Amino acid sequence: MADKYRYFIVEKAGEVATITLNRPEKLNAFNIAMLYEFSDIVDDLRLDLQRRFVVITGAGRAFCAGIDITKEARDEWYDARQPNERVFQENGQTVVRNWTNLHQVTIAAINGPCVGLGLGLVSCCDFRLIAEGAYCSIPETAIGIGYSVSCLYPLVSLVGAAQAKRMIMACDRVPAREAKDIGLVHDVVAADQLMAASSQLIEKLSTKGPTALRLVKRMVNAATVAQYADLAAMEPELVQAFYTATGDIGEGIGAYRERRRPRFKLETD
Repeated sequence: MADKYRYFIVEKAGEVATITLNRPEKLNAFNIAMLYEFSDIVDDLRLDLQRRFVVITGAGRAFCAGIDITKEARDEWYDARQPNERVFQENGQTVVRNWTNLHQVTIAAINGPCVGLGLGLVSCCDFRLIAEGAYCSIPETAIGIGYSVSCLYPLVSLVGAAQAKRMIMACDRVPAREAKDIGLVHDVVAADQLMAASSQLIEKLSTKGPTALRLVKRMVNAATVAQYADLAAMEPELVQAFYTATGDIGEGIGAYRERRRPRFKLETD
């Protein structure tokens, strides 16, 4: 059984739902329509009591290239449902929170580059498997923006403050083996064995008590993200104020498109 979406393939078989990001020509980068579709998928799964497990992966050679920052995509980013940056941040936080709190056990099958928002969604999964040759990256500060919509907090919970700062502030790519070493993923597998490894993990988990798994998942989530609740509530206001005050986002994206070094403003400018 498959549900029909433009940018995703959602297949349901038995106790498992498999979500495939399906915009391979753009390396599965999120545009606004894709974000809304993902929200609809998460809402559907929240009410689907037949599914105990959810696997998320990407079509083509990438898992997800993050947010689409091409001019065409940026021009469409704000609409009546999302009229400004603050509301986008709030909408994004809601999607991330709902994805984190699904009653199903979530498994990320990272088939290729996993960047920005893509890594944020992966960080919220209960288990993470990565293909050899794939990598994780957070390039946001290179184009003058922060790592927002509540994606930062689960990353810190997984890898700690020191590694999170290195990934976000220095924009270092983390290859598959290193991702396992720092606790970002659970295991590294051959690319052609990624989905089989996900199935093997599900087979192991399926023998455990479903109510116990659900409760433990929520208890662990509560223990690791509760301390960030107040900061998350402030984040939309802070991000909008930052973008409005500096103009760095326009300069950063412009430099990226023109393949030049950005000229960000200093406090003394």
